[in-house]
Amino acid sequence: MSSPSSPRLTPSDPAWPDALLALLLSTGTFEAFLHELTLLTVAELPDGSRCGITVVRDAHAATIASSDDLTLVVDQIQYRTGQGPCLATLATGQSHHITDTSTEERWPAFCPEAFVHGVRSCLSLPMHGPAGLVGGFNLYNTRPDAFDEQAQARMGVFAGTAAGAVALGLRLADQARANDDLHATLASRSVIDQAIGIVMAQQRCPADQAFTILSRASQNRNLKVRDLAAEIVTAVGGRPPDTGPFDPPQ
Repeated sequence: MSSPSSPRLTPSDPAWPDALLALLLSTGTFEAFLHELTLLTVAELPDGSRCGITVVRDAHAATIASSDDLTLVVDQIQYRTGQGPCLATLATGQSHHITDTSTEERWPAFCPEAFVHGVRSCLSLPMHGPAGLVGGFNLYNTRPDAFDEQAQARMGVFAGTAAGAVALGLRLADQARANDDLHATLASRSVIDQAIGIVMAQQRCPADQAFTILSRASQNRNLKVRDLAAEIVTAVGGRPPDTGPFDPPQ
């Protein structure tokens, strides 16, 4: 993927937060924004660095963006073993640093596997948003002691300013998902209402009794009510039900 088209800024630049929000609004999808964010991060780090962003969704840690495949592999080691600097950061809200995975004594299930995959340095930084901890910034490098105090401080600023944009993006994504769920629910209700009307006409019964008939039939056939309703509407109307807004012919 190509690098961001926005002007090159560093985390110390006063315009950095505005640049991140502009990037969020200019990228086509939230996933594209997150990927560009990881690339911006890597560009500010020593050679051999990688970056991933982890959030907790439904009580489980998950990588929602990464600069490369190795980052995903190392993140998965932490999720599978249940230990590592990223999980510690998510649990405590504090940064965690590994100078060299070959000598690190913490997280004995994680460090040897990370070392086998060529990762020597790790730095996990908390992303604190307006409503609390948003997630963690995971930084890896193939060289030991790659993240000195200056890099840690610089990336701490980066994570802090990026957290607001990530929190906004997550909220927008949640709202979009909620809208999709609402549209799906309304579409299902529309089809079910059509089927109830058909049953009412065929059985000459009120709506509540028609719905009972429909529900009992769906249980007997081990079908969802919506799927059975769609079958009924299709059989009567000769084509699958239209779940969009009613548009009478002119």
